[in-house]
Order: sequence, then structure tokens, then C-alpha cells
Amino acid sequence: MSVVLLAGMPEEYSVLSKVFPDLLVLYGTAKMNLPALVPPDCTRIVSMGLCGGLAPTTPGIPLGVGNCVTASAVVDQGALVSMPDQSWNERMMAAAKAANIVVSPVPYYSSGLLDQADNTSQRAHLFAKYGAMAIDDETRYAAAWAAAKPGRSFNVLRSISDDWTESLPLSATGAILNRDGSVNISYLLWSLGQNSPSSTSLFTVALDFKKSLDALEAVATAVRDVITS
Repeated sequence: MSVVLLAGMPEEYSVLSKVFPDLLVLYGTAKMNLPALVPPDCTRIVSMGLCGGLAPTTPGIPLGVGNCVTASAVVDQGALVSMPDQSWNERMMAAAKAANIVVSPVPYYSSGLLDQADNTSQRAHLFAKYGAMAIDDETRYAAAWAAAKPGRSFNVLRSISDDWTESLPLSATGAILNRDGSVNISYLLWSLGQNSPSSTSLFTVALDFKKSLDALEAVATAVRDVITS
């Protein structure tokens, strides 16, 4: 097995396991134990799923909900920069383009820490400090796995589920998840009464979540031959 996929939530896992039935898809807390869970013959981890937007759309780089990105470089909270395999980025972008899907290479942030980009001020801070345009919670672990093993590499392919204009309600943040990636129902029920009036509505969050999952399935299908070859 030369490629393993790393996702976050069970919904991402469901999409990816359908598109890639023959690949190992890890998700939830698996990210924290990759050396034990990734088979010895794996040569590449692709961090695939959803991500958050940190920057406004710029010419040639659409960063709205449902748009797709790959990482040109990944920075963490300590400003450590990790480099994905650029040739694979190009192959994924070309395959997506052939299916009329734009995948934009962007500077990327991943620290492994939850809830760093739940509101507009946090997003603006990360964009200003690191120049990163998108964020997720898993890629940092994929990059660390690759760095520890000579000859191994990683890539990122994600669809944007919430953009730079959104402040997520408490019930849509990382705290809503249990350690295995499932929903903490008790916290969800409590949080529904705690959301700030400035937060994006749960209805909008739900619509954006579905849109981003549909985009993930479309782009994953488009690049399937690249990923599995």
C-alpha cells in the first residue's frame, strides 16, 4: 500500500472511503498515532477532506465555500515550513482541471490545534502572521510523518467548508467533536443556546458543510487515478 489518506471527521471518511474503496483512510484521533497506524510500505500520505479559509479570494485563487485547494507550503504555529510534493500537486491540479474543477495551490497553515480559526479575527490574524490562506487540523501530522521517514512525502487536497468572512457558532467548532471525531451531543445541546448574534447561522453552516462535502467528492473522483497510480 503506497498511499494513505488522512481526514478529520466521519463525514469526510465516508466520502473518501466511497471514492477510494481500496485505500486506507484514517480519521479522527488516528492523526496522533500515524507511525503506528500507517503501514510500513506507505510512501505518501494525502491529507484530504475539508478546510477553513483564512483569506479573501484573490485574482486566480477562489477561496469561497466549495472551492478546492492544495498546499504549496505548510506552516505551523512555530513557523516551521513543510513542503508537499510539488509534482504531485501539479498532477492533481491537471486531473481536476480536466474535470472542470479548479484546485488552487495556496500557502497553508496546520498546527494540530483545534479552534484556531473559528472567527473572523482569528482568521485575519493567521493570514497576517503566516501568509496562509487555508487551514486544517490534520495536515501537520501528515507533514511530521513524512519528515521522519526518508523517501516519504505528503500532499494536501481539500475543499473549503467555511471562509474568511465566517465566525462559526460554538456548535460548529472543534469542541463539538469527541476524540474519535464523532459529535458530542451533550455539548451540542448546550452550545445551541450560547451562540453570539454575530455568528454565522447554523442553517448556513449546514448548507456550506454539504456543499463542501459535495465538492470533496467531486474533486476526489477527478483525481482518483492520480492518487491510486
